[in-house]
Amino acid sequence: MSPLLALPDEILAQIVLLLPTPDILHSRLVCFKLSSIISSSVEIQYRIALETSGLEDNGTCSSFSPSEKLSKLLRGQKAWRKFKPQFIKPVKVQHLPSGIYDLSGGIYLLGSDRMLDLDYAVLPERDGEDAEWKSIELQETYLDMGLCIDEHDLVAIITTTPFETTGMFDIALHIKQFSTGQPHPGAKQPRISAFKSEYARPGIGIEIVGDNLVLILSYQRDRNATLPDRLFVFDWRSGVLKTSLVAPNRSYSGLIFLDENLLLLPNTRRGALEIWDLPRTASAPSPSAPVCILELPLLAPGRSFGQLSCRAEPNPMGANRFRGTKNHAERRQQRPYRCKAEDAIIIFNVRIQPLHAGPHPVVALGFSHVYTFFVHRKSILQIVEEQKQREAMPPTIDIDFPSNSLLFPPPIIWDQWGQKITRWIEADDMATRWITTTSGQRAALISSHARSSQGSGSPIVVMDFNPWSVKKVQHALLKKKRKLEATAERKRRQVQMRLDQQNAEIVRKFRECKEWVERIERELGDIKAAAELGSSRSRSPKLRYTTSTDPIDFPRLDHSNVAEIKTFLEDHSEFVEHLDVPPAIQARAESSRTHQYEDSLMDELDSDGDDSDASSSKGDTERASWSLTGSHTVDRAGVCFSSPVESELPCVCYSSSQHFHYDGALVDEERVLGIKTNALDRIEEFDVHYFG
Repeated sequence: MSPLLALPDEILAQIVLLLPTPDILHSRLVCFKLSSIISSSVEIQYRIALETSGLEDNGTCSSFSPSEKLSKLLRGQKAWRKFKPQFIKPVKVQHLPSGIYDLSGGIYLLGSDRMLDLDYAVLPERDGEDAEWKSIELQETYLDMGLCIDEHDLVAIITTTPFETTGMFDIALHIKQFSTGQPHPGAKQPRISAFKSEYARPGIGIEIVGDNLVLILSYQRDRNATLPDRLFVFDWRSGVLKTSLVAPNRSYSGLIFLDENLLLLPNTRRGALEIWDLPRTASAPSPSAPVCILELPLLAPGRSFGQLSCRAEPNPMGANRFRGTKNHAERRQQRPYRCKAEDAIIIFNVRIQPLHAGPHPVVALGFSHVYTFFVHRKSILQIVEEQKQREAMPPTIDIDFPSNSLLFPPPIIWDQWGQKITRWIEADDMATRWITTTSGQRAALISSHARSSQGSGSPIVVMDFNPWSVKKVQHALLKKKRKLEATAERKRRQVQMRLDQQNAEIVRKFRECKEWVERIERELGDIKAAAELGSSRSRSPKLRYTTSTDPIDFPRLDHSNVAEIKTFLEDHSEFVEHLDVPPAIQARAESSRTHQYEDSLMDELDSDGDDSDASSSKGDTERASWSLTGSHTVDRAGVCFSSPVESELPCVCYSSSQHFHYDGALVDEERVLGIKTNALDRIEEFDVHYFG
C-alpha cells in the first residue's frame, strides 16, 4: 500500500480538499479507498457541489453544518433544474411606485412616486413567510440609487436639488447604511456634491465595488440636449474624487465592474466595449485611454446603436469589506453560499435603430430591433490579460478629459473575440424593459406578449450558462439517447420476430401449395399422355390432391385449370424467393410490412416521455429542457448588421411547465419574480418563485 493511502481517512479527506475540483473527480478513479473517502466525506461533496453549481462558500455563515449546507444546495439546484419552485408567494405593492428599481440578494427595491421615499421589500425565504416592506426616507428628491449590500451594507442615493439663484441643479450622492437608513458609519462625507447640472433629471448609471463609486450622468432623455456625458469615480469612504471623464453626448450610460479596479463601459456612439483601469488613489495619475477596446459587430448602412444597457450580478468585492450591524448580518448571511462574481454572466440589451438624414439624426423607434447577448465576466477579464501581455500599456496622463484618439489602443474587432464566448438572441418579442434578469450564470426570459389577455400566457425560460450544467445535461441527453436507442432496438427485434413468425407460416403454406400444384400438373400431364395413347377410359379421372393448407387463401383447385393456378402464383411472386432462402433474412431486408412496423415504432418512441425532468402532460403544461451548444445566427437577412452575427457560448435552457401572464421576469440568486403592471404601466403586484 502507498504510504499516502496508509494515512487516516480524516487526513486523506483534508488533503483531497486541497486539490482543484476536476482533480478531486479524477481521484475517484485511482483506487477504491480514495473513491470511498470522496463519496463519504460531506465536506468534499459540498466542495464538489459548490464548484459544479458556480457557487462559493459564504465564510461569514456559521449557522449551518456542512451536511445542512449540502442538503440545502442540492435541493435548490434540483428545483432550478426542474423549474419547480419550492413555493410561490404573491406580493402586493403597497405604494405607488416610480420607475426606480433594483433586485439583489433577496431585496427588491421599488422607489416611490413621491421621490422622497425609497421603498423596498425583504423577500420571503420560507414557505409561509410574507414579504416585509420597509422604507428609507429622504429630505431631497432622488433620481436613482446604487446598492452594495453584501459587501458594505451600503446604498448610495442620487438626489437633485435646484440652486435658488443660478437655475442650476445640485446632483449629490447620499452614502447611507442600508440596514438602518442612516448615514453610513464608514463614510467621512455622508453627502457628496457630485456635479452642477443644467438639467434636473439626467440619466444615471451607478455601481459600487470596493472603495470605488462610479457615477455616470447622461442626457439622452432630453431631445434637445447636446451636453456631454460625464463619468465620476469617487472614493466613497473619503468622499474624494479620484478621476473624471467627459465624453460626447450618447456615449456612456451603463457600466460593469470586471474586478475592483477594471471598469467596462459600453460606448453607444463607438459601438464598442471599453475597459478602463481606474486609479488606485486620488493622487494616482488618471487614465488617458482604455486598456482594451472590444468592437461590437459592424452595423448595416443607415443603422446606429440606439441604446446599450448592461448588468452583471453579483458584483466583485474589494479587499476591505464593511461589517454590517448584527441584525443585518443575521438576515443577509443566513445563506451559506453565494454566486461567484468572476463566473457571473454579463447581459447586454442592444437596440439597433435606423437613422434619417439631416443635421440632427432622427431615430425611427418604430423600426428598431432589440438583441440580447451574454458573456461571462471572466471571459472579458481573460481578454484584458492577454491584451496586457501582447502590448505595452499606453502612457498615462493626469488629466480629467478624454485623450487624443491616437493614444487609444487599436480595437479588437468582433470576429477576433466575440463569436466563441457570447450567445446572442433576437429579443424583439422578449420583455427587456427591466435589466435585472440575470444573477450568477442564470438569465430569465419571458415573452413581451405574455400579459396579453387574449393569449394563453408564456412560460418562463431560464438560461443556465454554467459549463458544468451544460456537461450534466449533455451527459443526461446522451444517456437518454442511448436508452431510447436500446428500447428502439429491443422493440424492433420484437417486431422482426413477429414478422419472421408470420412470414415463416406464409412461406410454409405457400411451399405446400406449390408442391401440391406441381403434383397436379404432373398428374394432368399423365392424363394427357394417356389420352394421346388412346386410352379406353370413359371419363377423365379425378385429380387426387390432399393438402393441409387453408383453402380460403388459395383458389379452388378442383374447379381450376393450370393457367389459373399459374396466374395465382405469379400474383404472389414475392414469396417465391422465400422458398430457397431463410425467411428471417429476407423479411428483414425486403419486406415492406417490416418497414411499416418500424415507422409506427418510431412514432411511438417520439411520444415516449420517460425523462424524469420532463412532464408527459400536453399543451402548455409540458415542461422542457434543452441545450444550446452549437453556433447560432441572428439577423440572417442583414437588416441591422453588415453580416449575420454568429455566437457559440453553450448554455442549458429550462422552461416552466406553466404559462404565466407576467409583464416581465426578474431573477436573483434564489428566486424568479413575475412582474404584473396595471393600466398605467406601474407595477402593482409580483409573484415570488422561490427555488433556493
